[in-house]
Amino acid sequence: MDGKQEHTWPSLERLGAEKRDLADEAMYRSLKSKLFDEAYPPVQIGRFRVVQALGQGGMGVVYAAQDVQLDRLVAIKVIRDDRLREGAKDRARLLREARMQAKLAHQNVVPIHEVSEYEGGVFIVMELVKGSTLREWLDREPRPLAAILERFVEAARGLAAAHRAGIVHRDFKLANALVGEDGRVRIADFGLAVAHQSAPETEPERAAGPASAASTSKYAGTPTYMSPEQALGRECDARSDQYSFAVALTEAVLRRAPAPALERLAERTAPALPADGPAPQWLRQALSRALSLDPADRYPSMAALIDVLVESPRRRRRRALAVGLVAALTGATALGATLFTDSSQPQCAQSDERIRSIWNEARRQSLHAAFTATGLPYAEASWRRAGAALDAYAERWAEVARINCEATDASTPQLDRLFAQGAACLDRQRSAFVTLLDQFAAADAGLVAGADTAIAGLPPPMQCRVSPTMRMDDRPAGPTDPRVRELLDRGKILMNTQRGRDAAALLDNALPEIRSTSDVAGEAEALLLLGRTQGRLLGDGPAAARSLHQAYNRANTAKQSDLKWEIWNELARVHAVVFDAPGEARTWLDHAKSETHPDSRAAEAAIAAVESDILIAENRPADAVGLRRSALATLKSIHPPDHPEVVLALRSLAAGLGEARQVQEARDLNVQLLADLQKEYGREHPWPARVELDLGLDLLELERPAAAREHLEHARAALVTTYGEVHLWVAKAEVALAQLDLAEGELASAIVRAEKALAAYDALVPRAHVERVMALVLLTDAHWSSGRTDRLLAISRELLDIHDADPTHSGVDVAGVLTNIGDSLCLLGRCTEALPYFNRLMALYLEDSPPEPALRAVPLRGIGLVHGAKGQPELALAFLEQALEILEKSPLERGGMSDILAATMRELADTLTALRRDPERVRQLRRRAAEIDPQ
Repeated sequence: MDGKQEHTWPSLERLGAEKRDLADEAMYRSLKSKLFDEAYPPVQIGRFRVVQALGQGGMGVVYAAQDVQLDRLVAIKVIRDDRLREGAKDRARLLREARMQAKLAHQNVVPIHEVSEYEGGVFIVMELVKGSTLREWLDREPRPLAAILERFVEAARGLAAAHRAGIVHRDFKLANALVGEDGRVRIADFGLAVAHQSAPETEPERAAGPASAASTSKYAGTPTYMSPEQALGRECDARSDQYSFAVALTEAVLRRAPAPALERLAERTAPALPADGPAPQWLRQALSRALSLDPADRYPSMAALIDVLVESPRRRRRRALAVGLVAALTGATALGATLFTDSSQPQCAQSDERIRSIWNEARRQSLHAAFTATGLPYAEASWRRAGAALDAYAERWAEVARINCEATDASTPQLDRLFAQGAACLDRQRSAFVTLLDQFAAADAGLVAGADTAIAGLPPPMQCRVSPTMRMDDRPAGPTDPRVRELLDRGKILMNTQRGRDAAALLDNALPEIRSTSDVAGEAEALLLLGRTQGRLLGDGPAAARSLHQAYNRANTAKQSDLKWEIWNELARVHAVVFDAPGEARTWLDHAKSETHPDSRAAEAAIAAVESDILIAENRPADAVGLRRSALATLKSIHPPDHPEVVLALRSLAAGLGEARQVQEARDLNVQLLADLQKEYGREHPWPARVELDLGLDLLELERPAAAREHLEHARAALVTTYGEVHLWVAKAEVALAQLDLAEGELASAIVRAEKALAAYDALVPRAHVERVMALVLLTDAHWSSGRTDRLLAISRELLDIHDADPTHSGVDVAGVLTNIGDSLCLLGRCTEALPYFNRLMALYLEDSPPEPALRAVPLRGIGLVHGAKGQPELALAFLEQALEILEKSPLERGGMSDILAATMRELADTLTALRRDPERVRQLRRRAAEIDPQ
């Protein structure tokens, strides 16, 4: 290759025709760079830098790559162009199917981040799952039947979730199920049949007959795993995946796959399962049914097959759990008799009914209607996500309820207490689920917009599962009164959907009722939630601190140690973000770090996020960015990529980059996040609108006003569609647009926008809220420029009142406010009233040196003007001379200081004229003032 070729890389459409693939090309360039000391660009696909090849199959190659914008490793499937035999038609179909899969969110499915085209080829960006394929997992060591079934049930749940979303896999096999390092199975390659391994893939020829392009892809299929209908080129549905799943499970358990479907079709035989192998009769019967040649003879759904795989081994699992629990709790070395019998079955069936009674098809239709009745442009899409998430939550709750029920036994007091603890936990979670469903039934725009966050805020059912390692706790774990739990759940929903005033009002009104129940644990949680609302949503630091201190006292009384670290961490955040007091914040953070955390990873991320806020307050933004990256990585290890907490962490990282003056990187991150969210939620949803608002502010910082205005205008319009004119995010957009108007000389428009924002803040937050203060400051600038001195004076006095009400934690520039008040009074002919303000400004500068020495001249000049207005020219002359001396000796770095210098010269000339002194100096002062400011 010549030099020009060395600085390019193979396009995707030529992939396979080159001697080196992308990974080889990356290594080749790296070696050549080291050997010849020349710089060679990395091999990239769009913004993704190729690291290494992971595997190759008949459809293309899978690479590990670095996402240079989001700083994460991903897996990229590059589809070979020669496999798209029908050109544009095949490409469009492939993109359509992949994008449909990208909307599927389930813990047992590999999430797709991005689907796109590049240099004529198609590539798909996915989560990089660290671990192995299910085949490798099976081959690594002998696996007991229980472990195999557990892995396959997870895989089946992933397939079932896909089927609910209308997606058929069409190529399920052992190589297309990944076992992560966390032990969780994730299904890959929906509808794409791109192997992670080098195992050969075969593309079957279609037989004549009807087929559905929407449900059957001609690229799907590995002969061993193909269902009969797929082998014949006929339409495939969820039962086709069931057949492939059964082939894989047969191979896993019996170490040999059944005969391929085409062979069986020729002879019309039932599946001949290998006679050897550790498969019990119930499992053989289940596999035989799932492998039926006629889809109608198989199980009606994957969910039905899952029930069989979970139900049949229950008795053995109940015994095992009982033995483990007794051994863990009592130290017994043996059991004299079997603890559990089949008599628990009817009761356990009722456990499933408990969740079905509140979440069923009738309830689903009712909530669907409530969502669409809002008329929001994204209501239908929001419901699809919410409905799927509610399905998944109900399924997880029912699973844990069944497992606990089947293990229940009254033989020992220890077991009684442990199972009662699990049952109480499930009751609380069911109660939270009911409250959320009730709120959804009367859904307004804010709740529809925040549905994802509200559902993500539900407590995870798995924390209620009884196991030998479950902590025995004799005290009530949280609130015990049902009414208290309902009030807390409603408060959490309001907070999670960003309705701060409503949440604070509900909790304030609920506290007397909660106290009347003597539910101290509930009171502690209510006060924590109230403090979090006051600090995070209302910006009311003093109120938040009071609530959080009360919460700590009540948590201590109730022995709710799990709450203490949350309270301390929230106090640290209030002091860092609202009070700008990093020293106090670190004290509280040290307390939070010293406490035991029930969920160490979640606590780690929460504490890192607050510590990054402290670093920002300490003017260490670069260190804060590092911590925010760490918190983001932790959250990604816990949640799927589109989880609300992950999205919030990405926005926080972008904000930190902005604080660190890495504005371009912040802008790039927001651009990518905006694209991802718009793809998932549409342009009018408030989630992408919030990111678009952040992006507009980034562009404002980058001095790109036209692009900033475009994003800010659209973000504001989208937010108004959901929340109306009176909302914090709408007000923030108004302030940003007012800044643009002011910079472009559109004073009237700037004032109108800032006044609208101020009216919203007045309705929503305390008067000292930082964003309300920003709106007031913007109005002072606009009124100064427009000559509205009376309004400038009124607003400046309000800013001074805000500062004086809480000087320690005020974010007001008190020196600037005092200057504005004094100057305004003089301009209005009331200069004699200005002396207290100029004296206070002088005392402030004597006590604390200003950032510019020239600023000391401002109060001296003001006091001189006051004495001049009082008819005391001698005193006026002394102060004006001091002011001029300071101004002439100091560099005038601050904007407007040259104007002050010219004004001081004119005022000194006027005073000398009044005293009939030094006419030559008077002429010199006026000439110099005209040179500086011609007026």
